[in-house]
Amino acid sequence: MMKKAINLDIRLEDGIIPIIQPINSDNTSIDSKLWNLYIQSEDYAELFSIAQKTYIKVALDIFNKPMTNEDPRLNLLSNDYFKLSQETKFLYFIKKVFELNKEKCYIDLGIFENSQILTEFLINQEKHLDQIDKYILLNQIEVLKTSKNTVYLIDDLNLLNMFFKGFLRESLWSSLYFNTVPLIIKTNYDISLPLVFQNEEDKKRYEKIANESGLFFL
Repeated sequence: MMKKAINLDIRLEDGIIPIIQPINSDNTSIDSKLWNLYIQSEDYAELFSIAQKTYIKVALDIFNKPMTNEDPRLNLLSNDYFKLSQETKFLYFIKKVFELNKEKCYIDLGIFENSQILTEFLINQEKHLDQIDKYILLNQIEVLKTSKNTVYLIDDLNLLNMFFKGFLRESLWSSLYFNTVPLIIKTNYDISLPLVFQNEEDKKRYEKIANESGLFFL
């Protein structure tokens, strides 16, 4: 059986910096209970309170079981070198999740009171970013300044990675929604991210991706 050929063609489009696309969440055609939870919850406390009762919630973690207070590995969670060294696992996971969901997802930036506060916050985050992510971030500012929406479509992996690194580095408090196989991912502390699924079947699909990435569900 022949292996699938890798497309090595370089296109002019590959030099275009991607941008997020504002969407009106009230006018989307997405038919998913998890999407409704995502856009209708007043805050994350409400979202996760409902998720705990109605859906399936886990933590995406680097450890395969919860640690006790006496576990010496707890010190690793305050070690910046260690946390950065684990990012490749999460980035592989999010890449596979993105591919599974037809390279589309949504980010909610509604925790900011207005677009000016949002853009000022993001500009201040530039110093924490890798160089490629600085280019991407600065390209989002004009969109965010003029948008009245709080939910945005992401359809580029580099753009998603830029925001997702903000999750991992605790510099951006937000959440992502994937629709093909419904999933919510939220920022959290200590490189342990809450995930919400609609059902057990979806959870199993994502857990397989997590394990292939060197990560675990707790």
